[in-house]
Amino acid sequence: MNIDQLLLQSLQLLGLGMGSVFIILSLLIVIIQVISKLVPEAAAAPAPSTTPAPASSQHIAAIQAAIHQYRRNHQIKS
Repeated sequence: MNIDQLLLQSLQLLGLGMGSVFIILSLLIVIIQVISKLVPEAAAAPAPSTTPAPASSQHIAAIQAAIHQYRRNHQIKS
C-alpha cells in the first residue's frame, strides 16, 4: 500500500466514525424530545422547597453548643 491509499482509507474511516457518532447523537436528541413530550410535567419530581424549615429551640441550642465547643478546641495559640 502506498501513502495515497492509506490516506484515502483513513479518511473513509474518519467519515464513517464521525458520521455514525453524528447519527447516534441525532437519534438520541430526537428520542429525548419525543419522550419529554409524552411524559407530562406533573409526573416530574416536585421541586424542593426553598424556604427553610423552622428551627426548634433544641436545634438552635445544639448548634450553639457545637460552635462553642469548636471554638474552644480550635483556639489560636499565640
